[in-house]
Amino acid sequence: MKRWMGQNARVIRWGAAALLVVVMLVAWAPVSDWLTRNDPPQPLATSSPHISPLPTEEARQILAQGSVLAQGALLNQTLTYQACGHVVQRRVDAPAECIGMERAALEKLLSDYRVTAFSPSEVAMQRELSMYCPAHWVVRPDDLGELCIWQNQLGEHMDQLTQLGFGAEDLPESERETVRRGKAFDSQQDMEGWLESIQS
Repeated sequence: MKRWMGQNARVIRWGAAALLVVVMLVAWAPVSDWLTRNDPPQPLATSSPHISPLPTEEARQILAQGSVLAQGALLNQTLTYQACGHVVQRRVDAPAECIGMERAALEKLLSDYRVTAFSPSEVAMQRELSMYCPAHWVVRPDDLGELCIWQNQLGEHMDQLTQLGFGAEDLPESERETVRRGKAFDSQQDMEGWLESIQS
């Protein structure tokens, strides 16, 4: 009787141990699944982005060579006047004959200017002139030697406004050489005051 009870006790202990193992496995499965689902995300393999360098000024000029001047384009002109040292900047509409031109053709047509930048909508250009800028009135002889009043009204050439009716030889000797080269005044009032003084 005692031997049978001892054998049964061992069987019960082994059964309890086996049952405990099964319970632990069953309990661990959800935990393992939860841990798997909550693993930190792994970073995706990426490659370094390719960054293209900004185009240089030379590259921009090469690209612009293939473009043409569009309708409504502007000419941004910088005019330097050597006689007075003034610099004038102006923006004018591109002439109709320039529309559709590439840079090389435009430079040939406007050969008095140096083109510094070109795009379909705007062209930057520079020019140096030996005359006075439009801010001045100038007294000097015409081709016949008669003194006239001149002014640069359009920016690129001197326009004769009126003839004075006498020549440089009629002026005081101290003024003759200056007037032959062109005597400039900053205002019309200054010029008229000077004329009155030499005629009085």
